[in-house]
Amino acid sequence: MISFFLICFAGLHGLVEDPQGKPVDGAEVLLYRGTTIERTRTQAGRFEFPNATGKALVEVAAAGFRRVSREVEDNQVIRLEVAGVDQRIVITAQGTAQALDEAAKSTSLLDAEDLSRRNENNVAEALRDVPGLLIRNLGGPGQLSTIRSRGLRAEATAVLIDGLRFRDVAAIQADASGFVGNLNVINLSRVEVLRGSASSLYGTNAAGGTINLVTDTGGGPVHGGVLVEGGGLGLLRARANAGGAWKKLAYSAGLLHINVRDGIDGNDASRSSGAQAFAKYSLSSTSSFSGRLFASDDFVQTNASPTTSGIPAANWPTSGIIASLPGRTYFPGRDDPDSRRSGRFVSTALIYRQTLAPTVDLQASYQNLNTARNFQNGPAGPGFQPTVPNLSEFDGTINTAEARLNWRPAAWWTLTGGYEFERETYRNADDNRLPTANRVAVQTQAAQRSNALYFASQMAFAGRRLLLSVSGRTQDFTLDRPRFIYTGNADNYERAAIATAPRAWTGDVSLAYFFPRSGTKLRAHGGNAYRAPGLYERYGSGFFFSSALGGVVYSPYGDPRLAPDRYNSADGGIDQYLFRDKLRLSGTLFYTRTVSNTQFDSSASIVRPATDPFRRTSGYYNGSGGISRGVETSVELRPVRGTMLRSSYWFINSDTDQDLTVRGLWTALGIPRHSWSAVVMQQLGRRTELTVDFFRSSSYYNAFFAGSGSRAFRFEGATKIDVVLSHELLRSDTYSVRIYGKGDQILNRTYYENGFRAAGATGLAGLQVLFR
Repeated sequence: MISFFLICFAGLHGLVEDPQGKPVDGAEVLLYRGTTIERTRTQAGRFEFPNATGKALVEVAAAGFRRVSREVEDNQVIRLEVAGVDQRIVITAQGTAQALDEAAKSTSLLDAEDLSRRNENNVAEALRDVPGLLIRNLGGPGQLSTIRSRGLRAEATAVLIDGLRFRDVAAIQADASGFVGNLNVINLSRVEVLRGSASSLYGTNAAGGTINLVTDTGGGPVHGGVLVEGGGLGLLRARANAGGAWKKLAYSAGLLHINVRDGIDGNDASRSSGAQAFAKYSLSSTSSFSGRLFASDDFVQTNASPTTSGIPAANWPTSGIIASLPGRTYFPGRDDPDSRRSGRFVSTALIYRQTLAPTVDLQASYQNLNTARNFQNGPAGPGFQPTVPNLSEFDGTINTAEARLNWRPAAWWTLTGGYEFERETYRNADDNRLPTANRVAVQTQAAQRSNALYFASQMAFAGRRLLLSVSGRTQDFTLDRPRFIYTGNADNYERAAIATAPRAWTGDVSLAYFFPRSGTKLRAHGGNAYRAPGLYERYGSGFFFSSALGGVVYSPYGDPRLAPDRYNSADGGIDQYLFRDKLRLSGTLFYTRTVSNTQFDSSASIVRPATDPFRRTSGYYNGSGGISRGVETSVELRPVRGTMLRSSYWFINSDTDQDLTVRGLWTALGIPRHSWSAVVMQQLGRRTELTVDFFRSSSYYNAFFAGSGSRAFRFEGATKIDVVLSHELLRSDTYSVRIYGKGDQILNRTYYENGFRAAGATGLAGLQVLFR
């Protein structure tokens, strides 16, 4: 297990050796201080961080050896082991660096090596094997994807980039779902997943889980690579990245372009171009200034939504669950030739860090996040379509400023406190583009400000065997007076009072106890979380098909009076190491109580024009919650060099308090109860590697309008196996060349995700050149 040495140093030097005591040249050494990561490589086994002050964790990785983590003193020897489960350091669990074996919260980590072995180009797809997560992709590359944690809705999962919130303020729930399908692997060093409540650390949306995308921070000798691949669905992907250090500057950058010419039905073209970069300049041995960029520009041809319109009523049973039979009981997503979506996000951050004393450091950061999405649809395509092409635009900007102080008053106590200011602005424009007499054009502009104070404390007792973590946050919101421009329709919000969401109070407590002799860790975590209403949920509007009026009409949806969604959760688990740390077993029981959720009423049973102050025919309201409980298990085995097995099983039982969507059905829609995953990696000789990725889920329910109301449809779960075979053609001290091939969904099973057909068996081949 991990050993710790708690002493101060000014400048850090060390030596990395193999099990026989020989120096290991070219090993990657990562230095963690708070939320910062510095990188270097060993030369003749030795490494140096000249600006290191105070205490920090070190993580060492070398080809053919187990990754190890230590908290070291100056001139300490770190001896590597050939086999065993990697010892990792995570940041997301506590908001500061800590050994994964010390984390009292359920945490998973995927690093760049894992993503490369599985040849994943999208973050969401890479997370399919993480226990407790549900990934949905609605129609293939570039289409809408969602991440759901522990049976909760997608907006209860927060996405971070380097610990800073990433979300689309113009999205319906002001979450990241609109861009999850385009969060591609460009220049990432890792993806960390925290399951359970985390609003006290990360604010809104962090109720069921938190996904943190960590950028490669560069440093060390110049390194990078170029990758080109092509294959099924008309796929072409090209990526280039580089990183290194020059004097006091550490840097990294990556560029990516993905072009899918055909997609699943031959008319689902998508394109994505992205960039990710990081630079840090060391002003002195105690201060640094960093900048980060993550941007993407995307386009996709979308399909019509699944529907039952046109299905004879005789095809459905008069009661009970309906089997999802494409073309018989419902029509799946079908080609809509003039429907398309484009989107763009640009996230930039500036970070200043100052060490005030060996045990005190200050961090100040500013993030600007711009998002833009537009939807266009014309008269062509199946089902009900507009008579002329219409347009909907959604633009958002979030500015976040934060200052935090990290203090280590004692060797066993770490304390963090901070302040955060955030301003979000939103613009929504809808235009049906009909002739003047029937034209409806609406533009909404709204803004909201929030202020938050937070703290986090971690204490270690009993020789660091017992760890207690406590965190809390209070956040208030101020809604500015919105601006509306209406043409062809009355302004439903003209007299609406400014309603501000109530102050949010959140807290978390976690506890872990480690038994070093048996290699056992017991952990428990509890807390409450919230999600602030999105500005669209407050003032949004749109076009929908009205069966009563027999056409597409405009309607306001928002309610300025909405209160936040609220959650209470608890989990407990055990981590067990066996066979000299070659095997790790983990199990977690979790329980989440959703106190209240924002719901959408489309049946006029709750939102009624006669009584609604905004004369809405449908829209958002504060509704009831539900309960989600279950178990997450995982096993990781690394018995010998070159062999790795990672497998997980999770069970989720998620129910709602009321049968609002389908009468008589309290089971949460879209959630399979059982899910299994496994990843096997095996080296075949010195230059060839095989990776097999398996995923299986049980059946679940989704709802469609059938007959006189919503009915539950049963969808079969997915079973898929992906295989990657890689061979290194050339290798030298400065570069390597590898070729690889991947078979996706090699079983070629036909299945549908919420009514959208998934891709069948496809293949690709690629070439990658790496330099170091």
